[in-house]
Amino acid sequence: MQVKYKYIVIAVMVILIPCAFLYAEGLKDEINLSYGYYADNGAVRVSTPTISILKKVTDRFLIGVKMQVDAITAATISGGPAKTDAVTSASGSTSGSGSSTVTSTPKTKLFDDVRYSPAIFTTYSDGDNAITLGGYYSTENDYTGRSFYVNYIRQLNDQNTALGVGLSQSFDKWRPIISRELSRYSRDETKIDLSVSQILSQTFTAQMIYSYMYTSGFLCSPYEYLTPPGFLVYESYPSNRSANALTLKLVKLIDDPTAVHFSYRLFKDNWDILSHTFDLELYRDLSKSFTIGAKYRFYTQSKADFTKPLSDYVMTDQYVAVDYRESAFSSNTIGIMAIVKPSTTETGLIDFNKVKIKGAVNYYWTSPNDYINNWYGVHRLQGIFTSLSINYEF
Repeated sequence: MQVKYKYIVIAVMVILIPCAFLYAEGLKDEINLSYGYYADNGAVRVSTPTISILKKVTDRFLIGVKMQVDAITAATISGGPAKTDAVTSASGSTSGSGSSTVTSTPKTKLFDDVRYSPAIFTTYSDGDNAITLGGYYSTENDYTGRSFYVNYIRQLNDQNTALGVGLSQSFDKWRPIISRELSRYSRDETKIDLSVSQILSQTFTAQMIYSYMYTSGFLCSPYEYLTPPGFLVYESYPSNRSANALTLKLVKLIDDPTAVHFSYRLFKDNWDILSHTFDLELYRDLSKSFTIGAKYRFYTQSKADFTKPLSDYVMTDQYVAVDYRESAFSSNTIGIMAIVKPSTTETGLIDFNKVKIKGAVNYYWTSPNDYINNWYGVHRLQGIFTSLSINYEF
């Protein structure tokens, strides 16, 4: 799977979330089943079933396991950019020894790539302190990922203040399926998160998160390329990237059944990309068993310092951008959500009072972009992603 598709995957593992969730809700025995689906006008389709099980070992210790599968179908994986098939993108057969030219073959697989990602973590919580240790292993046809993380949360000020720190480290490896020698096959990433959460009143809470990220290795795709008149050039990026991000999250209870969530994220890296992300969500309880919500997200970023108009690249350029995520663009997302908590006096094999069902449908679109048009054959990406999860406490 190309690196870009990892960001499309709907259900992702994010550090601080497991620890923060367990800290706020307490250690519980539970099982969660979820399914996510993404589809866009660039012929990308992603299906993501996930199962996770959390089991208390003692009143203070919990062990969790998770299995996630990302099944991907994408024209750019099976045949390169739109209207061009000079070089394979991420699968397909090659012809000739040491050659990376494509021979067209009938598609016999249901998916172009499948990623399997088992994970395990354990949490200790004594009421004022919570620490989580975990890791995951992922594998697909041309990429292997390994990662571990540790999170710590300390509650202070009569449990009105929480301080958090998180560290994650990944050790990934490329295994290109074309005959191309890479400068490096590793891709490693370090991430540090520092957070402060504060209850300001009975109806207002705030959180501030600072994140530092450092990535090194082969940071682009082995398959993506440009074909200016007269030559072909592969995507090429610097071998390291550092970034800082600051996030502010606010939750305000407007009245008893209505709450507003707002967040803003500022991001800056050493490739000169500056981005702003605004998220606004509104939730309203229609009853004790049913909650609805709506969201809007706006994202905008500047281009990397080595990105330029597609027609301006020459063979001697040290760095060449192909992925539109290194160019200047903006995007919008609108969505609706629903949460159902069944309530019944009847008990049986399953106690439906311990069931929670969440569903969401989102529509995403980008601004017009030449890099999107070059690779996908459309002027802007437009996609729909949906998710459904069922949680049961046992």
